[in-house]
Amino acid sequence: MTPREAEPRITLFGPAVTPYTLKVVRALRLKRLSFTLCEPRDLEDFRRWSPRTGLLPVLELDGERVADSVAILDVLDERFPEPPLTSADPKLAREQRSLETWVGEAFPFYHFRSLRARLGTVGSGEGAPGAVGPMARLGLIGPDGKIRPEFFDTSGGGPGPEFTRRLDDLAKLLGERPYFFGDRISRADLAVFGFLDGLVTDRHRGGSALVRARPNLWEHTERVDRATGGGAPG
Repeated sequence: MTPREAEPRITLFGPAVTPYTLKVVRALRLKRLSFTLCEPRDLEDFRRWSPRTGLLPVLELDGERVADSVAILDVLDERFPEPPLTSADPKLAREQRSLETWVGEAFPFYHFRSLRARLGTVGSGEGAPGAVGPMARLGLIGPDGKIRPEFFDTSGGGPGPEFTRRLDDLAKLLGERPYFFGDRISRADLAVFGFLDGLVTDRHRGGSALVRARPNLWEHTERVDRATGGGAPG
């Protein structure tokens, strides 16, 4: 077996249920790559696996580590180009990346804002002095390294009407297409899936009803799930 044919050694470090980890997991599955998922057991794992920023996921590919889900998808596409995660058309590729960026910024904003409104200043330093990473500083990650359950609560109005309008924006953009930019899955679809999965599965309590009210988004999530292997991460 030549080095080119050798099976790559891939380890993904990150909490399984976070949208960014989910996005990478589904990209790996789409490319039919075997990998090991290592979830943090405590806050020290965040510092150890991602010493510069404390942010996960981090991908280790044949001994080299890459941080940030966007950069990870770039590396995967460069190293394993089939199937591609981005269109060969430069204009379409820019649009796919723009949607990926928008989803990665807009949806966490509404969740964090709703948490601050309900819980006050959640970043009180409890549990983990010196913890790095914005989620740890906000108090959204407990001393066990897991996301606090309050993060997934959409009851009592959830993240608010602006959040539901962003879901409407996604539904309108998708329209009747199978995927956001035509009939082929892209990194934009994986990014949307990462965030909608928490709603569809009701990890965000009450979220399933929000997506069911927009049938094309519900069907899109099912479609991406089927295309990327379904089931639990790993």
